[in-house]
Amino acid sequence: MLAMALLVATQIVNTQIPSGQPPRQAPPRDARPPAATGTAVIRGRVFAADTGRPLRRARITVNAPELGPEPRQTSTNAEGRYEVKDLPAGRYTVTVNRAGYLQLRYGQRRPLEQGKPLQVLDRQAVENVDFSLPRMSVITGRVIDEANEAVAGAQVFAMRSTYFDGRRRLVPAGGGLGQQTDDAGQFRLLGLAPGTYYLRAMMRDTWTVSENGVEQTYGYAPTYYPTTTDIGSARRVSVGIGQEAINMDIALIPGRAVSVSGQAFDSHGRPLAGQRVDLMQEMRGPGMAMMMGAGSSTVSPEGKFTIRNVPPGEYKVTARVPGEKGTEAVAVPIQVNGVDIDNISLTSAAGGVISGQFVADTGGVPTLPRDRVRVTARPVNTDFVQSGPGNNPESGRMHEDGAFAVTDVYGQVRLRVTLPDGWMVKAIVLNNREIGESAMELRSGEEVQNVQIVVSSKVTTVLGQLVDDKGAPLTDGTVIVFSSDSGKWSEDSRFVRSARPDQQGQYQIKGLPAGEYLAVAVDYVQEGMWNDPEFLETLRRYAQRLSLNDGDAKSLGLKLTAVEGQQ
Repeated sequence: MLAMALLVATQIVNTQIPSGQPPRQAPPRDARPPAATGTAVIRGRVFAADTGRPLRRARITVNAPELGPEPRQTSTNAEGRYEVKDLPAGRYTVTVNRAGYLQLRYGQRRPLEQGKPLQVLDRQAVENVDFSLPRMSVITGRVIDEANEAVAGAQVFAMRSTYFDGRRRLVPAGGGLGQQTDDAGQFRLLGLAPGTYYLRAMMRDTWTVSENGVEQTYGYAPTYYPTTTDIGSARRVSVGIGQEAINMDIALIPGRAVSVSGQAFDSHGRPLAGQRVDLMQEMRGPGMAMMMGAGSSTVSPEGKFTIRNVPPGEYKVTARVPGEKGTEAVAVPIQVNGVDIDNISLTSAAGGVISGQFVADTGGVPTLPRDRVRVTARPVNTDFVQSGPGNNPESGRMHEDGAFAVTDVYGQVRLRVTLPDGWMVKAIVLNNREIGESAMELRSGEEVQNVQIVVSSKVTTVLGQLVDDKGAPLTDGTVIVFSSDSGKWSEDSRFVRSARPDQQGQYQIKGLPAGEYLAVAVDYVQEGMWNDPEFLETLRRYAQRLSLNDGDAKSLGLKLTAVEGQQ
């Protein structure tokens, strides 16, 4: 097990800025409008964890709902000092970035851990919010071919396992962009947190050789370190804080390039004559998506298409064409393993529309800042969705009369609603039924109307203190509150929330809909792990029950729980 303690904030000293009035506790966030300025200040220093020297030009970003949509930023001076002034009271996230070092958030002790909030009061100076930035970990090596010769222009990724897009999968780490090998076949993967990774190399070039008078085209399959196309046989690479793993050479595996063919029709069964079918390689992860073209074909008058010289690998066959009700799109995932594929059937679908009305729980149109309200339709399975099908900037925006329309909706989706602080989604209603986390499936061009999004300014709050076995206050850990109904567990569900305690050990979770919940506190969990229903199920037997009614503010003290299989 790697040592992963990343010391973030050292001693914090709270003082009061002199004034003629006594300090005032900030009112609850849901009871005050966002304010751009205030009377508080955050100060601290940033150091290099390995040498202890001050770091200049480190960028500090502070954010809180009270600031509105724009965070506040500053940089450290030659002594590594920073100061952020004129802040309103609130619970802040503080993030530090510096080239060559890992990004850290206040209170983050280990890689991929959620940061802690920093509670700031009116007229308060929060001193010594110091950070020790660890150097990023690095993995280096070469990509070579089957003859042990260097391969230039290969794309190499460090991959980590996480729950994303509905299942556990490998996603790119270190910013997600990977690195291209140089003319000597060398790569250097930067920006990595300490941990365990799989290395994946991809090369799109093909070549043709003549064998016994027959020409055959070859290409390279996506290859995992050291030389396998099977993730089950791949060797993992571990790096510690600031460590460099060297000589992680990847030998690409060649394979026969094939033809991918089939037929393509629109939603009315007509051939997509003259339209283009694309073959894409896709890399997706939290906060990133990258599409790489791997070939294309123009559809014949009979609706046939053929894409030639496709190397082994995973692809999406996609088409995006004009239709009678706007753009039609289709995406079909395929696996190429050296055998021609000739039976692909593409039928494009028109994007659907989900429309309805925002309604205040007190009646009428809610008085929301419309530029901070958005409804989106999150696909249940992105494998069958072409990335970025919509280009309507007004999709999901709330109009003056409270109406909204989400356009370019394909297949099964769940609605997600973004609201400003101080508001919560109380219910999402369709045909007089609360749909909760139920998926909606739209047929080609279908419009689902009369969806009501009921919002409330009476925001539920769950708060409390973390304590140890003897009842002494704790300032570290992660609290997860989740619905007792497993049918409401899905990615970014409004029925599942997490929080870490502030510097006094107080945690807050706001905006859970009324219902029955389970609450548990654990020492460490990777951010986003609570999206995984299997993980939540392991927590069930350790959790306390909690009932929430509309507008409730419940206090719940929690002890840290040692969960089996979690470290």
